[in-house]
Amino acid sequence: MYITSADQLKEFCDSLKSSDVLAVDTEFVREKTYFHRIGLIQVAGKKGCAAIDPILLNDLTPLLEILKDFRKLKVFHAARQDLEILVRLCGQVIPPIFDTQVAAALVGWGSQISFAKLIQKALGKRIHKSETYTDWCRRPLSENQIIYALDDVRYLLPAYEKILGRLKQLKRESWVAGEVKIWEDPATFSLPDPQTRFLKIKSYKSLKPRNMAVLKELAAWRENVAISRDCLAKFILRDETLLEIARKIPKDTRQLSTVRGIHHKEVEKSGTAIINSVKKAFETLEDELPQLSESNGYSTTRGVEELLSAFVQIRSEELKIEPSILADRKSIHCFATHFEQKKDISANFLLQGWRKECIGEPMLRLLKGEIGLKINQSGQVMVIPIE
Repeated sequence: MYITSADQLKEFCDSLKSSDVLAVDTEFVREKTYFHRIGLIQVAGKKGCAAIDPILLNDLTPLLEILKDFRKLKVFHAARQDLEILVRLCGQVIPPIFDTQVAAALVGWGSQISFAKLIQKALGKRIHKSETYTDWCRRPLSENQIIYALDDVRYLLPAYEKILGRLKQLKRESWVAGEVKIWEDPATFSLPDPQTRFLKIKSYKSLKPRNMAVLKELAAWRENVAISRDCLAKFILRDETLLEIARKIPKDTRQLSTVRGIHHKEVEKSGTAIINSVKKAFETLEDELPQLSESNGYSTTRGVEELLSAFVQIRSEELKIEPSILADRKSIHCFATHFEQKKDISANFLLQGWRKECIGEPMLRLLKGEIGLKINQSGQVMVIPIE
C-alpha cells in the first residue's frame, strides 16, 4: 500500500494498533543537506505493510504516535540513520528498538551484514536492490520504487522472528538489548557541539594555540551556518580554507578574499561574520586557548596485546562470532593499558554488559596469570588453568 492521504494514513495506523512488533524503515536523500531529506517511511505490522509519503502528507501525527508507543517493539536493520530521522520527527527517542544487523552479528551471521544478505540467510530469499540510488524525494515514484521500498519491511518481520529464535537458542537476547541501549538515549541524537568540530579537521594539530583558537571559532561558526542553511559544512568553506584563514589571520574582508578556496559570493554573504569570528578568537585570553589533550602513547609490554588477541580469537571460535565483535584492536589496547598502568578497569568497555562474562573477566584472569594458553598437538591454541 502506498499512502498519500490523511484518511489512508489513519486507517493504516488503526490497523497497526493490534501489532506488538513493527518493522520500520525509511528512504531518504542526504547528499547536499545537513539533515536527511525524508522521502518515504515504510512500516509493517501483522496486518500488512505500507509506504507512507511524508512529502505528500502534511500531518504524520497518527504514525508518529504509533512509533512513540513504548509498548510496541520497533524493528530496524542498521537503525542509526533511520532513527536520526524518526527521532527528529517525533521529538523524542522511540524505544524499544531491535536492530537485525546487530542481532545478526551476535548470532554469528557476520558483522555489518547487508539487508539483502540477511534476508537470504534468514529466509533463503533473494531480493534485488535495483533502486539503491533512487532520488526518494522526487515525485512521482514508480511502482517498482514503491515495491522495492516495501520489501525492506515486508521481509524484515519474518527475518526478525527467525533471528530471534536463534538468539533464544543461544541465550543471547539480552546481548542485543545491551547493544541497542544507545538508541534509547536522547544524547545519541543530539547535534554535534559546534565548539568541538575543529577536532575533526585534518592537520589542526599543526597550528599554534592562538591560530587553533581561530580555527575552533571558525569551525563553530561554519557548523551553525550549515545547520541554519541545511547544507553540508564543506559547501560553505572547505576544511583546507578554514586552516588557511586560521594561519593567515585576515584583518578585513579584502584580505579574506585573497585566501585560496573562498568564493567571492561567500565573502559577500559572510565576510563580516568570518572576520568577527577571527578577531574574537585571536583576542582569546592565554589561559583560555585550546589545549591539545596529551595523547596516550603508552606501549604495553611486548606480546601482551598479541596474547589477548589470540585469546579473543579462541573465544570467537567458541562463540561462533567474529573476533572484532568481542573486542577490536583498540579495545584490547585500552584494556591492556588500563591493567598495566593499574588504572580503575571496572568501567572498561570489555567489562560491561554481556562482554564482561564472555571476554572481559576471562581476559583479566589471563593478565593476572590465573589462566594461560597452550598449543595442543593439533596446533590449536587452548586455554588452560594455572594452579
